[in-house]
Amino acid sequence: MFKKTDPQQNLFGVESSMEEGLRARLSDSWAQVFRREVLPILMRSEKKFSVLYGATGRPNFSVGRVLGICLLQEWHDLSDQEALDTFGFDLRWRHALDVPEREAYLSRRSLVEFRRRLVAHDPEMKLVRGIFEEIGNAAIEKLGISTSQQRLDSTHIESNIRCRGRLALFQDTMHRFLRGLSPSDYARVPAHIRQWHETNPEGWFGLGESERKARLSALAKDLHTLIELFSKDEAVTGSAGYQLMVRLFREQCEIKAKAAPGEGNGDGEGGDGQQHEAGQEEISGGKQAEQNEAEIEFKKKIVGDHLQSAFDTDASYGHKGTGYSAHITETCSNGDKPEIITDYEVHGAHRSDMAKTKDVLERLEKAELAPKTLFADGGYPSVPSALEIVERGVELVAPVNRGRLGEDVMSREQFLFDADSHVIACPEGHRTIDHRILSADNGTERSLYAIFEGNLCRRCSKLERCPVRAPNHREKGCDPRETVGDFRLEITAALRLRDVMFERQKTRQWKDRYKIRSGVEATMSELKRLGLGKLRVRGLTKVVFVVACKVIACNIRRWWRAVIAATGGQNPLKGTGKAVSELFRALSGLMLTWLAAARLHDAISTFIEYIPRRKNDHTCMA
Repeated sequence: MFKKTDPQQNLFGVESSMEEGLRARLSDSWAQVFRREVLPILMRSEKKFSVLYGATGRPNFSVGRVLGICLLQEWHDLSDQEALDTFGFDLRWRHALDVPEREAYLSRRSLVEFRRRLVAHDPEMKLVRGIFEEIGNAAIEKLGISTSQQRLDSTHIESNIRCRGRLALFQDTMHRFLRGLSPSDYARVPAHIRQWHETNPEGWFGLGESERKARLSALAKDLHTLIELFSKDEAVTGSAGYQLMVRLFREQCEIKAKAAPGEGNGDGEGGDGQQHEAGQEEISGGKQAEQNEAEIEFKKKIVGDHLQSAFDTDASYGHKGTGYSAHITETCSNGDKPEIITDYEVHGAHRSDMAKTKDVLERLEKAELAPKTLFADGGYPSVPSALEIVERGVELVAPVNRGRLGEDVMSREQFLFDADSHVIACPEGHRTIDHRILSADNGTERSLYAIFEGNLCRRCSKLERCPVRAPNHREKGCDPRETVGDFRLEITAALRLRDVMFERQKTRQWKDRYKIRSGVEATMSELKRLGLGKLRVRGLTKVVFVVACKVIACNIRRWWRAVIAATGGQNPLKGTGKAVSELFRALSGLMLTWLAAARLHDAISTFIEYIPRRKNDHTCMA
């Protein structure tokens, strides 16, 4: 049952019983800023998390304080038990979360159950993103941070898995499926597979290359056998373990029909050499050829989002390794003030950084934090995405990739354009005769072209250096001067922008301005020191939650350091804390005096009432 935390802070906190020196150190620590600035935000957000609880049952532990424990856990990169022990024994944590000593206990089960409910009810982690935005906005406002210039970069993340190759992947996937079977279903499994499962769970160490290939081939056949065996059992096919086997087989294997006797070319392949990929309906529908009529082969090339671990199905492989990619956006060019992280995103490592700037800007605009200038590395801009960013009124400062032109080759920017971005004339003064929207060479896209009179272009001495295209109907390898028809130059807005950016990035002014982007590498290093590189969780949703907590913790750390730096190493809340502590001490003395007086009054009253009873109590006197 959801119960909102009482917003009234405790009158006697942990600092009330501390010596003055320790109180001063506590006031200068992160715990004071966390309690005064962050904790109220967490408490105000509690109502949004009420969807995680029912209307009946035992009241929940304070949601705001559980969230605070999650943030502090990722701040200090602690395990669950380490975080809970620190919460119970560290006065700074109890002061930061405003928890009295008698309530400084939270079971590990309660912490895990809170995260489980959060993952189940909010797989996109919108609630946690809301907290990230509130804390970030509060830090930006109170520290006077400008968001007009921001920078973006990505980093690689590993979840709590081990990647040991294709053989281990097949073994883990089959073990997971077999462990999830009921005793009756497990009895249907062929005896040799059961024996392998029970006696050789990790039997791949120390094998030679030929032995690994032989064992992998046998595992692929056994995997296909299990898929076929349970393909018509709805109770089994709906399980996660079965679906994982189907996915692994579809991504890694294909079935090749054997040649009939007397056919083929003598090398073991069929006469036509045709192969087909096993699809979902073929694998699970029981339509595959029998093992004596077909053989299983491994695909030579596997692309896209393919399975990397039987225990983390969301992890994928990219050029930086197996796991996930995190995109971090932060403010920049704020001088001595700290930079605050304004956005984050997590996805599989197989996805490229290309064109991610559009998604980043959409979230920043929604949060009312859109920059005027965005710095990024060369992995982000693409021709279409760069144009979309400019159309949003944002300047993208990032190196663009374009084929390097020779020193004597003319670029598109050397042509003369009018105010409508139409070509007036080429560098040689030849004027255009028309502008048309034509199909590109691949025939799938249409673009705007400037048309030049073909005879003029063919007679031009600089035709070989010019970027204009010869007519499409010319034969391959034909000399452009021997063609018939008009020449054309593609002038879409996206290409023109790319050319402008390419020319601009070669200037010293652009390079000096672009240096500010490298500062985001320090942020990545700071996040890695908070444990971002190797996480303790698996699965995209849990990874997003942990990344969000670490990003929020990073912002809080910077906020606290800025508060201390702005006052010459003295926390501005220190005086307030000391005054409150003195007030607590005075009130404590008054209450003790009042209690002593009350107890004395009760004792006298009891004694006075007791005396007459003693005089009339003849039994007692006797």
